[in-house]
Parts: sequence; C-alpha cells; structure tokens
Amino acid sequence: MRPTNKIANTHEEEMNLILEFILSFDVNKLLYAINGKRLREEDIISLTIDIREYLGKLERQKDYLFRFGMTFNKEYATDNNKCFDTSMKLSHRMRSGISGIKNRIFKPFVKISRKRLPNGMPNPSIMDRSMISTKNYCADLYGLSSYPDCVKDIFSTMLQFYEVLDECIEESKRVLKEEKEIKADERLCLERLINACEKSKKNQLHIIEAIENDPAFKDSLKNSPYLSGDDKNPVLKSFKKNSMSGTFAQTYFHNCSPLDIGKITLYKAWNESNEDPMQMLAHTVFVKKDDEEIERINHVIAHFDELLPVACKRKTIPAYHLYVFMEWCGSVIGTDSFLNYFKKYYQSHGGKWKIVGKTAINGAKNRPYDSKYRESCDQIKKNMLKGINNLLLVFGDEEIKE
Repeated sequence: MRPTNKIANTHEEEMNLILEFILSFDVNKLLYAINGKRLREEDIISLTIDIREYLGKLERQKDYLFRFGMTFNKEYATDNNKCFDTSMKLSHRMRSGISGIKNRIFKPFVKISRKRLPNGMPNPSIMDRSMISTKNYCADLYGLSSYPDCVKDIFSTMLQFYEVLDECIEESKRVLKEEKEIKADERLCLERLINACEKSKKNQLHIIEAIENDPAFKDSLKNSPYLSGDDKNPVLKSFKKNSMSGTFAQTYFHNCSPLDIGKITLYKAWNESNEDPMQMLAHTVFVKKDDEEIERINHVIAHFDELLPVACKRKTIPAYHLYVFMEWCGSVIGTDSFLNYFKKYYQSHGGKWKIVGKTAINGAKNRPYDSKYRESCDQIKKNMLKGINNLLLVFGDEEIKE
C-alpha cells in the first residue's frame, strides 16, 4: 500500500484554488460574461436548468460526504484506499459538482477556443479561458436589477451551487486534517488498530473458537494462503515482522482494508492459542516493554494492595494511586486498555478492592495542579514509588528515583 501524502497535498491545493474562485465570484463577472457572449434568454434559462441539475447531485453528495466524514477517522481500515487515497476519495464525493463547474458554468462563457490560440502558446484550461473567471472586467452600470428574471435566477442558482461546494470542500479539508493528526499520533493509531481487531474478532468468533477447539483446523489454517505473510499479503507480512507496534499502526492507518484486519485478527488468535493470553495482552497494552519489564509490572500489580491504605474509601483503589502507577509503567497505549489489563491481573491475584474508571483516572491526572491537593499528591507519589521500589528489590532492580 503506497503512502498518500503527495496526492493529498495536490488535492488540497486543488480545493483551495476552487475556494479562491468561489470567494472572488460576484454578479458583475456574470453580467460581463453574459454580455460578452451575447447570450439569449432561452440560453440562460437552459444553462440555469443544467446548473440546478448539478446542484441537486452535489447536495446528495454533500449529505453522503458529511455522513462519511463523521465516521471515517474513527475506523482504522477502509476498503477505498486500495483504489485511491483518502483525499481523492473525498474529491470523488464532489466529482459531479466540480465537473458541473467546468462543463456547465465555465464552458458557455469561453470566448477564445483552443484552435484560435497563437502558435506556441500553452493550452489553458476551460476555467482560464472563460470570461466568468476573468480578473479584468467592467462593472455593469445599472446592476442586476436592470436585467430580466432569468439572469437573476441564474445568479441565485450559481450562488447556491457555490455555497454547497464550499461546504463540501471545507468538510473534506477538515477530515484530511483530522486524519493527518491521527497518523502523527502513535498511541491513537494503536488504539484504533486494537479496536478494529476487537470488532473483527467478534465477527469471526466461530472461526476463533474452531482454532481453540479443533487442532486439525488450527494446523490447516496456519498453512493456508489466507494467513501466509508473503507478498500477496503485504499488511500481514508487515504485522508478523512488527507485531502490534506503534510503527505498524501508524504505517497502515487508512492504508489497509477490513479484510487485512480480518487476517491479522485470525493470525493473532492462532498465535495466542499457543501462548499465555495475559502475556499477549500485556505486550499489547505495554508497548515497547520486554518480558522482564512486564514481569516487574505484574509483580507490582499482584502485590498492589501493599501500596494502599489499610482501608480504602468506598472499597475502591484511590484514583491517584492508580494514576501514579500507570505513569510509572510508561508506554501505555491507553487508559481503558491499562485498566482492563490491571483489573484482570489484579483480581486474578487476590486483589480485594474495586477498580476506578477512566474518568476518575483523568481527574486524578489534573489533581496535583490544585494547590489544595498538591502537598498530599506529592506525598502519595513519594510513598508509591518507595513502595514499588521495595516490591521490586527481589528482582535486583536499582532504586527508583523519586
């Protein structure tokens, strides 16, 4: 799958050029072009009908585009990027509108044909040759009010057309900007990838159960072309090399299809059937951690009650204690994933308190900035790090810096 940056930039420039034209359009340009081409009323009425037809198409495309833009960046994989990149996809949503500008608005006002151009001159576009896009024109002395209703009607229709097109382009640029920001965020890309795999796992639950319960099926799947990480499966090939890493997640965000995610999910299920599921989950949650570092984290979780007060309010682990530990772990892909793993490991090793949610952790993150709590937060953090250090002495670790 090829990167999309170059084409995306080209289409953003194209969108900006169209926006510039929309902003520079005014009624005097239209009147200048109508007079220059000496259009009759029937010609203007016919052109208005054509523009309205394209306006209707563009409004339908706008509705689809805005629905598409609401969910597109929430999904990790897309079926469309194998055919064209994201920005081209968005441009295609407006294709009928852009085509309408060129063929129905500019073309009728072309004064000079390509055949009449002097030898050696470059071939300008329809937009460049159209009187309606000229920069040199004279304002009409009497204005639009002196013209028949058909001229007022075409001007009103063109304004509507440009307004809808402007909304489409601005939405496209917003989605492209949002996509670019997500691609730059390793942790966010990884969260999107994990969510995509979880969704795919639910859809393929019957196959995953067969992997776990039928050794013959498991062996046949391993050797099948579907899970072969060769050149025919470039995404899976890269996944086998990089595993569930931030680098992989950034590279293939919006550059792989749901089918690719399905293959990754089945490969993970096959792989996990041979290993400890908690260990696999740990490598997913604590990115860039090796087995020894995860063993240290697990040891602290198993003895976490030793770091807490004798009695916890509402029989729940204090949020700030848990936040300090999450920060100590480092390289956590997301709060939800961390809490999910912590809860499973903590409860399976006899932890007696309830686990707070993501909202409480986010609140604890900001608590030290409140002068009322700053001193107590500093003391809790100091005690937590000292307690973690004591728990890890059995591993021969160096003391933790406070």
